[in-house]
Amino acid sequence: MQVASIVVGMVQTNCYFLISREKNTAVIDPGAQYRDIVRFLQENGLTPRMILLTHGHFDHIGGVNGLRETYPDLPVYIGAEDAEMLTDPRKSCASMMGGPGYRVETFETLREGGILQLDELTIQMYATPGHSKGSLTYQAGDCLFTGDALFAGDIGRTDLYGGDYDTLIQSVKKLYRLPGDYRVLPGHGPQSTLERERRTNYYVRAEE
Repeated sequence: MQVASIVVGMVQTNCYFLISREKNTAVIDPGAQYRDIVRFLQENGLTPRMILLTHGHFDHIGGVNGLRETYPDLPVYIGAEDAEMLTDPRKSCASMMGGPGYRVETFETLREGGILQLDELTIQMYATPGHSKGSLTYQAGDCLFTGDALFAGDIGRTDLYGGDYDTLIQSVKKLYRLPGDYRVLPGHGPQSTLERERRTNYYVRAEE
């Protein structure tokens, strides 16, 4: 398993590429600059097989439609409780960006406990609401793609549509209870590890 990333958009969203041995790829959070995402795929000989959205805010979905112009049959997955954000630019905060291009009409929904297969890679889902109602964390191998739930030394904001601070704290605590250690690959900013966040993340430690 390989993981690569590029940073896209005005709020510096991490777009990840989860890559199998066959060079098939799950594109996680293509938030903007879809041409850069397509270029990365083509230059590295990668074939996208799915788009995984950790949640429905504009800065994580903005490149979906452009990416699917190049790869028309590419399935899009999102947490069930965030599905409304893909068709309502107000709820995704895309309206502030002039957002008709952010409206995604065709997608499939996921819930905690769901599993997707990408060749030899098993992708599991954990519900981590709080930043949004339907935020998901995707786990593959030793990696947790946490979206805007858990950052290095921080947690997501809760003042946007669907946000709730107490819910987010409980979601992060759920991730902390996973056995062992994982790489934490957040929606913005640097990577971390789950053990480091257990020990040092102020926002959850302050609640305990």
